[in-house]
Order: sequence, then C-alpha cells, then structure tokens
Amino acid sequence: MEKEPSPHSAKSIARNITVGVVTPVLAAAIIYFLGFNRGDKTEFNKKKEATVKAWNMYMQNKDIFASVFKQMDDSNATMEELRGRVNHEIDVTVDNMEAIKKDGNADQRVYSTIDIVSQQIKDIKPLMNTFIDDMENFLTRNPSVDEVKDFAAEKQDGLLDQVYKLKKRDSIRLNVFYNDLNKEYGVKLPDN
Repeated sequence: MEKEPSPHSAKSIARNITVGVVTPVLAAAIIYFLGFNRGDKTEFNKKKEATVKAWNMYMQNKDIFASVFKQMDDSNATMEELRGRVNHEIDVTVDNMEAIKKDGNADQRVYSTIDIVSQQIKDIKPLMNTFIDDMENFLTRNPSVDEVKDFAAEKQDGLLDQVYKLKKRDSIRLNVFYNDLNKEYGVKLPDN
C-alpha cells in the first residue's frame, strides 16, 4: 500500500519549491537594477561604444583646454583682456563638456566624471580671477621689476596650491570611476 503524503509535508515541499523559484527571480531583479546584467551583448556593446566615445570626447576637451592655456601667453594683452580670455575658455570648455552628456547612451560614470571635472573647472575660475585682480592691484603701486617677479612668484605658488587641492578633492572618486570603466568594458581608456 502506498502512503499518501501528509498535507504538512506537501505544504513544506510547495514552500521549498516556491522559495527556490522566487530567490533567483529576486536576485536577477537586483542584478538588473544595479546594472550588472550582461545578458544582452548588443546592448552591452552599444553602451561600451558610447562610453569609449564619450570618454574620448571628454579627454579631447581637457586637452584642448590645456593647450589653449599654454598658448595664451600674450605679453601685449591688458589684464582685462587676459581675464576675458580666461573666463571665455573656462565657459567654452564647461559648455563643451556638458554637450557630451546629451548623447545619454554612455555609462553614467563617464557623465559623473564630466560633472566633477566641469565643477572643478568652474571652481578654478574665481581663483584665476582673484590672481588677476591681485596682480592688477599690485601693479598700481608702480613696483620695480624685481618686486613684480617676487610678488608674482608668491601669488603663483598660492594659486597652484589651491588648484592642487581642488584637483585632489575628487581624485579618489575619479580614479574609481576610471578603473571601473576600464575593468567593466575590458578597455584601456586614455588616462584621466
């Protein structure tokens, strides 16, 4: 004679089956939510391509920004002309970086990197304007050439220290984004 399963054991089996089905579904939902799903290679490759493209555009903007400042040496310019050029280049660079985000298909960490660096560049603007103001005010005293050199060196050291602290402020987060992007997409992006 076969023994019928007891209702208690049938409930236990049903519960175990249900938990066995529900747990992977919940895990899959969390993995999808966190963005670790790589099941769709087409979507992954699209995101990878958009990420590399956005990163390269970001680096190109940084390189142009640096190049323009290196070429800005014009001893015939007035302080106001110099201020205008500095402010213009900062504004143009920030606008260009913001434009990169309009595509919207790249990894969010690229856009976060752009946001952080754009804010750093915006934060440099008042530092540079203060430096120009200080130099301009000092020149009203009719200092000697040696006094100008000494004052400029002191102010330059102060400016460079402030810029260094500004760059260092977000360096850990930027490095984490950079390293994670390289790892996740199996690429070697140009160094930040």
